[in-house]
Amino acid sequence: MTLDDRELLWLLAGLAALLLTATAVGQVLDRVVATPSGRVTVDNVNARVRAWWVMSIAFALAVASGGVGSVVLFALISLLALREFVTLSPTGRVDHAALVWSFFLVTPVQYVLVGIQWYGFFSIMIPVYAFLFVTARLVLAGETERFLE
Repeated sequence: MTLDDRELLWLLAGLAALLLTATAVGQVLDRVVATPSGRVTVDNVNARVRAWWVMSIAFALAVASGGVGSVVLFALISLLALREFVTLSPTGRVDHAALVWSFFLVTPVQYVLVGIQWYGFFSIMIPVYAFLFVTARLVLAGETERFLE
C-alpha cells in the first residue's frame, strides 16, 4: 500500500479535515472556557487532539515509506506494548532473563521474518520456538519458581 492509492488518500484527507476541525474547536474552547474544571477538560481534549496528530503523521509516514516503514512502526508499537505489559505485571529477578530474550531477540526476529516475508516460520516462531527456548533456558538455569507470577 502506498500513497498512490486513491482510497488511502481520501482517508488521510478526511482524517486531516477531522483533526483540523478538532484543533479549531479546541482553540475556540481554550479562549472561551473560564471555569477551573472546564479548563482542565479543555486542556485534556487539546492534549488528546495533539496526540492524534502525532499518531496520524506517524501512520502516514509509515504508509508512505512502504512495507519497511509499516513493519518498523508495528515493531515499535509491539515493543512499547510489551514494555507496558511488563510494567503492569508482577515480575521478579527470575523473569529478567526471559524478558530480555523477549525484548531483544524474539520480538525483533518476528518483525524481521515479516519484513523478509517468511510467513511460515513467522507463524510458528513464538508459539513453538520462543516458548520452548525461553522455558528451556529457565529450566537449565534452575529458575523454575514463580515465573511471571
